[in-house]
Amino acid sequence: MLAGTVLLLTELFAHEAPGAVAFGVFVPLWLAVSVINAGIGVFSAGYKPSEEAGFLLPVFGVPALAAGLAWWAWPDGPPLGGVRFFWFLIVGIALWASIALLAELLIPQATRETALRTATFVFVPVWVALQVVNLLIGVLVEGYSVAEELVVLLVNVAVPAGIALVTSRLVQRR
Repeated sequence: MLAGTVLLLTELFAHEAPGAVAFGVFVPLWLAVSVINAGIGVFSAGYKPSEEAGFLLPVFGVPALAAGLAWWAWPDGPPLGGVRFFWFLIVGIALWASIALLAELLIPQATRETALRTATFVFVPVWVALQVVNLLIGVLVEGYSVAEELVVLLVNVAVPAGIALVTSRLVQRR
């Protein structure tokens, strides 16, 4: 899910070789997540380093291989028909869901409530920063006015962040 999200984000941002950019961003990001996962296994779950080392290669390698195959299949990124605005909403929700899944998997003894709260806390500032980059690209590269891009920024931030916040709150109330 994270690899797909990175691929879609790079397709939306990169004008040149988004498949290569996605692969170049995803692989080190996934390596970091895989190493953190191994560290949690050793330091929190009590596994031996040799046991975690045996799992590190497939945990890292299979998604990295899938990302490499996606790059090979779509060197110019996946063909995105339609309006970029709607793709940003989809990518925002997918990014939050990826972060929530990783939080649930990587935080020892995490409840769904803790994972969703953590994911929302991490996602919102990252998503705002990505949307500011989108605004700058729209104004400086594509020639849109700041006013036009501010409206897009507000909606692109409000919808995925709103879904993240509401979902986190609903789970807390259970």
